[in-house]
Amino acid sequence: MKLNLTTAACAALVTYATAATAADVKLRYAIWDQSQAPTLQKIIDAYEAHNPDIDVELQVTPWGKYWTKLQTEAGNGNLPDVFWMNPFNFPLYASNGVVLPIDDLAEKSGFDVEVIPPVMRNIYSYEGELFSLPNNRDAIVVWYNKSIFEAAGVAEPVAGWTWADFQDMAAALTDSDNGVWGTAAYLNFRQVWINTIHQAGGSILSEDEQTALWNTEAAAAGVKYWAEIAQAGSSPTVEQLSDTDQYSMFLSGKLGMIYAGSWLGVGFAESELAAKGDIGVAVLPKGPINGAASTSSLGNMIGASTKYVDQAYDFVEFMGSKEAAAIYTSGGIALSAYPEFDKNFTAYYADKFDATPISDQIGDVFGLPRSFNSPEWLKLQNPEIAPIFKGRVSVEEGLADLQKAMQAALDRE
Repeated sequence: MKLNLTTAACAALVTYATAATAADVKLRYAIWDQSQAPTLQKIIDAYEAHNPDIDVELQVTPWGKYWTKLQTEAGNGNLPDVFWMNPFNFPLYASNGVVLPIDDLAEKSGFDVEVIPPVMRNIYSYEGELFSLPNNRDAIVVWYNKSIFEAAGVAEPVAGWTWADFQDMAAALTDSDNGVWGTAAYLNFRQVWINTIHQAGGSILSEDEQTALWNTEAAAAGVKYWAEIAQAGSSPTVEQLSDTDQYSMFLSGKLGMIYAGSWLGVGFAESELAAKGDIGVAVLPKGPINGAASTSSLGNMIGASTKYVDQAYDFVEFMGSKEAAAIYTSGGIALSAYPEFDKNFTAYYADKFDATPISDQIGDVFGLPRSFNSPEWLKLQNPEIAPIFKGRVSVEEGLADLQKAMQAALDRE
């Protein structure tokens, strides 16, 4: 698949080799998450204090419109100087040459890229070249409602718990008469089944990114774990979760536990549930092989059409620095590439909930599977897995269909 690049855009891409030396540089920095804007603005302010001749304008576009806008800008040769990227869309942009590799720029500046954990660097490497210095780390953890545990007489989860423990707790916490469920088997690749598939020893994609792996025992085990929860009545139905999302249900006291991203902490901390001291956090229960959680990181990309290559890289480097990490973690958004600042993150939430398990889980993570055009097969999963959760098709039958559909998408790449 190719991005729709105009002739003008392609011409613009070759201009990056001549870096600007203007005394007054304005950089556009595009993101999609308004909740992170205040903390990112603090980092920008710190950067501008070091670089008074550079002005960084933070631009926020909601997720639903961000990628459409970005592709249009790529086609017009008018990408922001620096912008957020995620793992699934990165290969497409890197392969089309609309973002710049930074190895030479980092070497020139003397920045040691080895300080960034390998799992983070690998996310934003393409054909042996590095394109970003990701500054944040996340993980999937279990968030739980302490009051629901207490009312049900169930002990809170502890490190070392297992899949069986989670399923038993989910059943014990469910109180159908009062509209309370133990957990939510919701349709989400990143936060739900990719974790249990990995914990069963598998993946959904081969290492060479050419072959779908839904037809494996590990994939079946990882999906079956959730199907059993759904069909036992320990979760709202797929239809109920479509009407009211899992986060709203959790915050309104309708769910005892939920697998969800560490990045949700900022919103959860402002909830009434947190104010009452009812939020708990636990590492993921361990599967047959391991207890690892999926991890990701935002990538700060440099648009190849920028007039300000050196300045844009300098800003990306600052975003990946320890100074920025100290600010970022103190805002509770996420953990950084530097474990020494984990204490800032946990301190931010200390009066709301104990976030230490998030730091613990990030010590046991795996990178997300992705290919050249991941969005094409990501969108195939929910329609095939929903009938499995509903009990309308067997795990084996549903995953056989998904195997064929994903493999066809990979073959088209």
